[in-house]
Amino acid sequence: MSDRLVRFPGASWQEIEALPQPLRWAVQGTIFHLLDEPVPTLADPFPSDDPLPGAYELHLPGDNVTIWYTVSVHEGREVISVPACEPGHLTSVERTQRATV
Repeated sequence: MSDRLVRFPGASWQEIEALPQPLRWAVQGTIFHLLDEPVPTLADPFPSDDPLPGAYELHLPGDNVTIWYTVSVHEGREVISVPACEPGHLTSVERTQRATV
């Protein structure tokens, strides 16, 4: 594993902690898996019509949740920032609004 950090800006960690326990565990496990593989093959560039550099969405269909995150380099370290996680399915407009928070 390289030198990576996971960052939860704003209230994103509190939002994850407020999820029902099984869903929270699935999200937390997936996020920490990103330390080993920051861009898993199931992650899609985001938004799909005009992707931002290093922005991804990862939908976990089995848990019906989507995680939005970015991967960037800061002072030689890879930083994974998780600004949003949302249970259920969102429209593309809602996804764009959540990812730009």
